[in-house]
Amino acid sequence: MSRIRRTLAFGLALMVSLAIVGGFFGRDVPFFDSLAHFRAHLAVILFALAVLLLFSRSVLGAIVSAAIAAYAAVTVFAYVVPQPAGTASAPAGRTALTLLQMNLKYDAEAQPAIATIEQVKPDIVTMQEINQRWLDAMNGLNAVYPYRVVCGAGHHGGVAIFSKLAFASPTANCHATDGFVAQRLDLGNGRGLTVASEHLEWPWPHRQGLQMASLGRVLPALEQPDLVSGDFNAVAWSGTVQRFAEATSTRPVHGIGPTWLARELPDVLRPLIGLPIDNILVSKDVEVLAVARQPATASDHLPVLLHFTVAPAQPAAATAATSDKTRP
Repeated sequence: MSRIRRTLAFGLALMVSLAIVGGFFGRDVPFFDSLAHFRAHLAVILFALAVLLLFSRSVLGAIVSAAIAAYAAVTVFAYVVPQPAGTASAPAGRTALTLLQMNLKYDAEAQPAIATIEQVKPDIVTMQEINQRWLDAMNGLNAVYPYRVVCGAGHHGGVAIFSKLAFASPTANCHATDGFVAQRLDLGNGRGLTVASEHLEWPWPHRQGLQMASLGRVLPALEQPDLVSGDFNAVAWSGTVQRFAEATSTRPVHGIGPTWLARELPDVLRPLIGLPIDNILVSKDVEVLAVARQPATASDHLPVLLHFTVAPAQPAAATAATSDKTRP
C-alpha cells in the first residue's frame, strides 16, 4: 500500500475512532449523542479500516482501531441483534400479556397496520403519529379496544394507547408537545401497570433535548410498575434513552433489532443499516417473555410485539416487614 493510502487509512481510522469515543459522552454533549446513534455502523467501518492498516503494516494503529471497534460492538450487540424466536412461559400464577408498539406514520396507508393489529390481537397497543384520519380508519377496533387515550392528534399525529384492559384512572397524563401520554391500567387483584407511549423528535440539532428537559418532572412521578414504549428517535444505548430509563426506573428491552429505515431504501437493507430507535422500557416488576419485530406495514418503522408478565402485588404485611428489616 502506498504511503498516501496508508496515511489516508490512518486518518480515517482516527476520525472514526474519535466519533465512536465521543458517542460515549453523549449525556453531556448533545452533538456526541447524535453521533452515538451510528455507533454500530462506525464500528463496522473501523473494523474494515483496521484490516487495511494491518495490511499496510501499521500494526499499532490496526490494534487500537480493532480494540475500539470491538468495544463499541459489544456495547450495541444486545440491541442490534434480534432475539431468537420463541416465547417463554409465564411463571405460575401470572397472566401473560402482549403489547404492540407501532409508529403508524401519519400519512401512511392504514389497512396494513390495522391488519397487523387484528392478526396479532395484542392486549395493549401503543401508537405514535396517530391523527384524525387514523382514528377514523380504526373505528372498527372500538369494540376490541374499548379503553383508549389519544394525546395531541394533530396533522402529523400524536400518541395513543389502546387497551383491552380497563383503565385504573379516568384521566391520562398527556403532554402533547413532548409526545408523551401515560395511563394506569387495572390488571386485577390489586395490581396495576402504568403504560406510556412516547414519541421524541430527532436528536440534536432538533428538539429532543428540549422534550427531555420538559419531561424532567413527569417521568420520575410515574407510578410503578411501568412500561414505556415508543419511537424514541434514539437508540437504546444513547444518552437520551439511558436518561429516560433512569428517570422512569426502567431498563431498555434487549433483542428488538433495527426497526427504522428510510422509505426510499429497500427493506432488505434494514438489518444492515437500519436504526433500532423503536424501544420498550420496562421496570423491574415487568418480566419480558419475548420480543420480536413484526412484518412491515406502510410505515417506515416496523411494529414490535412484546410478551410480558407483571409480578403480583406484594402483600402489605410483607412490605411492612421488609421496611422494618431495612430500618436502622
